[in-house]
Amino acid sequence: MTGKHPKVKVMPNGDKEYGPYKGSKDNGGRPVTVTTKKTAGGKRTATTENSARKLYEDKTGKKLPKNVDVDHKDNKGRAGTNDKMSNLDPMTHGANVAKENKVRTGTKHKKAKK
Repeated sequence: MTGKHPKVKVMPNGDKEYGPYKGSKDNGGRPVTVTTKKTAGGKRTATTENSARKLYEDKTGKKLPKNVDVDHKDNKGRAGTNDKMSNLDPMTHGANVAKENKVRTGTKHKKAKK
């Protein structure tokens, strides 16, 4: 083993990004990206971020507020299979939870009775 991480990207400012990785059971298995930054004392701190959010912010150049989630329009976010910009939709956390609740309960997709 060479000691190099296979999924590492070194940023111009020296930060390192690792991932995306499959998320834990706690976050529903959504892909995550880990970023390490060097502090003034020379130590590194790590933060974990939803990969879809990171991708959206990188592509648009905008930092989203904390109360905004990046939703997958086709609901395949947990698989990480469709992270195209046309499939990512920023929305408030409340709106995203309401949408997911409708999907879970089948409210949005109920078929008309015959």
